[in-house]
Amino acid sequence: MALAPLGLHTLCEKPLVTTLKDCLDIHRALKPSALFSVGHVLRYSPHNMLLRRLLLSDRAIGDIVSIEHTEPVGWWHFAHSYVRGNWRREATTAPSLLTKSCHDVDLLLWLLAAPYKSGSAHPFHVPVSVSSTGALTTYRKARKPTAAGNATNCMTCPLADDGCKFSAKKIYLGPELASLETGNRSWPVKIVLPEIEDMPDLAQAKEALAKKLGEDYSTATPDREVAARPWFGRCVYESDNDVCDDQFVTLAWDDEPSIEGAPPRFAKQATLHMVATTKKICERYSHIYGTNGEIFADSRTITVEDFSTGQTTVYNPKMELSGHGGGDMGLARQFVLAVQGVKNEGMEVRTAQDEFIGCSLGEAIMSHLAVFAAEEARREGKVVKLGEWWDRVSKGELQSEGHEGIKWENVTGRRS
Repeated sequence: MALAPLGLHTLCEKPLVTTLKDCLDIHRALKPSALFSVGHVLRYSPHNMLLRRLLLSDRAIGDIVSIEHTEPVGWWHFAHSYVRGNWRREATTAPSLLTKSCHDVDLLLWLLAAPYKSGSAHPFHVPVSVSSTGALTTYRKARKPTAAGNATNCMTCPLADDGCKFSAKKIYLGPELASLETGNRSWPVKIVLPEIEDMPDLAQAKEALAKKLGEDYSTATPDREVAARPWFGRCVYESDNDVCDDQFVTLAWDDEPSIEGAPPRFAKQATLHMVATTKKICERYSHIYGTNGEIFADSRTITVEDFSTGQTTVYNPKMELSGHGGGDMGLARQFVLAVQGVKNEGMEVRTAQDEFIGCSLGEAIMSHLAVFAAEEARREGKVVKLGEWWDRVSKGELQSEGHEGIKWENVTGRRS
C-alpha cells in the first residue's frame, strides 16, 4: 500500500495479503502505470506451461470435465513449517490453504478459467461455487505417544531418537532426511539457525543447533511470546499449531455461452487436496478427465490417453533444478523481461503485463477470493455460492472502500 503512490514495478510474494479487505485495498491502490506480479510460480514452470497448452490449445483430451489435483506437502516439511514454524497459527499468519496452497488454487483457475492468451477479450470463466472440508488431524495432542509422557521438547523426550519419526534431533541433526549430519546447511537447517552457514566446524555447528532446538516454553510463558517465533525443537503433539493439515476444496463451474475463438465454457469441477502426511514433498500431481481422454501429470511427466485413437503419449518437459520445477526462475525471468520492455523498449505497461507476466492483478486476486470463500465453507459446513458470497461481502464490510457495484464475474477485470 505504501509503495503504490511511488508507481514502482512490483513483484510480491504469495500470498498477496492475508485478508479480503487488504486484498481489495491493494487492488484499488495500484496504478495502471506500474507492473505488478504475485509469486504464483506454478504458472511459469515448463511442465505446467506444456500442460496448459495441451489442455487449452491442442485440446488433447477434448473438453475438460474435471480435475483432481493433490499437493503432497510432506510429513516432516509440514512439521517444520506449519507445526513448529512461522505458519502454524491462523491468527498470526493465515489458514494453510492460503499460505501453502493459494498458488495451487491459482493453477486450477489458470487451467480452467483464464483466457488462453492474457489480455485477450475473452472473459474469465468464473467458478460459481466452492465447498471445503478439512481439519487439523495429525499434529495434535490426541495422537501423542504415551511413552513420550509430559515431554514438550524433543531434546529431552524419553522416546529419544528412534522412538518418534518427528524427532527434531532426527530431522535437523541427523543422520537422515535433510539434516546437518548429511552435510546439509541449507533449508531447513538454516531456518532453525541462520548463522550455521558461517560455521565451518561440524562439532561447533552441531552444538549450536542442538542448543537452539532445546529452546522451549511452558504454560507460564505469555502467549504473545510463544506466538512471536518458531519453536523447532517443540514436540509436534504439544505445539500451538491450529492450521489444517488435511483439506479438500471443490470448485464448480456452470455452462456459459461459448465465445468465438475461445475454448468451450462447459460445466466442470476441480478438487484440490492439500495433505501433510506424504512421502512426496510438494511434488504435485493431477489427474485431468476430458470428453476425449485423460491426462496424468506428476510435475515431471505428462501422460495423455487419447480415447479416439487408443494411443498413450508421454511428455517429458525440460526440468530445471530451481524451485517449483523452474517456476521460480520462470517468474523472475518474465518479470524482468516485462520491466525491461517498459523501461528500455517503450512498451505500454498493459502490453508488457499481458505478454510477459501473463496475469492481471484481478486474476491473482481471484485465487485469494476463492480461498477466503473456501474457508468460510469449511468452517460453516456449507457450499458457498460465490456470486451471493461476493455480493454479501462487497456490499457489507467493503462497500465504503470503493468496491461496491463490482460483480463477481468482473472481479478479474475481464468483463463478458
